[in-house]
Amino acid sequence: MIHVVSFSTGLLSALALERVIFRYGAASTLPVFMDTLIEHPDNYRFSNQVEAHLRVPFVRLAEGRDPYEVSRAEHVIPNSRVAPCTSRLKIEPFRAFLKTLSGPITVHIGYDFTEMHRCDATRKNYESLGYQVDFPMLWRPYEFRNHESIVREDWGIEPPIMYEQGYTHANCGGCCVKQGQGDWIRTLINNPELYAKREEWEREMRKNPVNAEYAILKDRTHGETRALTLQELRERHERKQLPRLIELDVKSVCVVCGIGE
Repeated sequence: MIHVVSFSTGLLSALALERVIFRYGAASTLPVFMDTLIEHPDNYRFSNQVEAHLRVPFVRLAEGRDPYEVSRAEHVIPNSRVAPCTSRLKIEPFRAFLKTLSGPITVHIGYDFTEMHRCDATRKNYESLGYQVDFPMLWRPYEFRNHESIVREDWGIEPPIMYEQGYTHANCGGCCVKQGQGDWIRTLINNPELYAKREEWEREMRKNPVNAEYAILKDRTHGETRALTLQELRERHERKQLPRLIELDVKSVCVVCGIGE
């Protein structure tokens, strides 16, 4: 049995990987990292240190484009509901890689108790392809300690800096198209040049009449839902001096983007 672990460079998938190795052994464990090419530089540092600490080589898959290049090619402004990068950069390369392996395979996904609602669909999707599925963070004994403390104190490794900066996840370097307003404000504060780059990308995409009424974010105030551009969010922040850390999007995105879908 080959135990394939989806590794996102975040804390949960790293802890899930350790559990799989402890239960099944390093020789039977295969960590796979789907690189979107826009992860935070510190995530790559964390990934390298985890690989060295757990003493199991990682497989890195990269389609060759980043999420914004994928969306431009498909003429769409992505958002929390429509994100072609999920399929093109994560699901499709991962499933193609699984087909290259011989023998029975169990796919391990780092869902914890906040994502139990996703387990059934994930299991169904992969079992339909002939693979078993498991969720190491739901194994007993349950882990109740702070995930950052486990990695820092037990492994001697600093967690990805995005957690310290207050992000609700560590995906795509603070520019995940599925993240909420709070995380975009964090990017505006922590990396204004990167924010400006994504703001300009969205502005250019909206020049196409097909995308004119769409944006990465949505505004749901006053009982109505409408597109909220990154430019408007920035201007709101500058005008109203919104709090440094917005707490609206704690549950806005998955930890392992797209792999369970």
